[in-house]
Amino acid sequence: MENKGKLTGIPVNYRNFILTYSDIPEDHGWKREDVEYILNCIKNDCLNPSEFGPESDLYNNIGCFFEDGVCVQPDINAAVYWYEKAIDIDNDLARSNLADILRKGSQGYPKDLKRAFELYKACGLPYAHYRCGEFYEKGWGVEKDLDKAKTYYMLAFNEGHPLAKRKREEWDFMSEH
Repeated sequence: MENKGKLTGIPVNYRNFILTYSDIPEDHGWKREDVEYILNCIKNDCLNPSEFGPESDLYNNIGCFFEDGVCVQPDINAAVYWYEKAIDIDNDLARSNLADILRKGSQGYPKDLKRAFELYKACGLPYAHYRCGEFYEKGWGVEKDLDKAKTYYMLAFNEGHPLAKRKREEWDFMSEH
């Protein structure tokens, strides 16, 4: 919905998180033995999410374990499964992670730009705001709309996202709002 050139109703989520593409458990904020225990519980169908904090965060982390191959062979289908479980209980990190897979076609997973855009748009993270701007700018899975692109880029810039800071150097979208 638009209001005087600005989008309203954009979700905002400033939670802290670890960004890594490593297969080392500690890089994800986990001890190896805890990751191995979780994976063993999944294998034996005895996972008790309440042992590890918020259920949606655990499911997102399991998705990361499978995507990045943390103590397990990388398995993009398993990663997507766990991200979907986390999304079902409203996890923004999982929305962003799955949107990245769908945007890139990671590890051979089929690209789906429309779904990726919808996930980013429903996500309140500054990174997702930047990606929405990019989708609107380039017309990926959505009708090209430079005004909306500028609005999302400006939001991401104001949130301090580094990609939006670089985008501002390429394209002065701040002066037009």
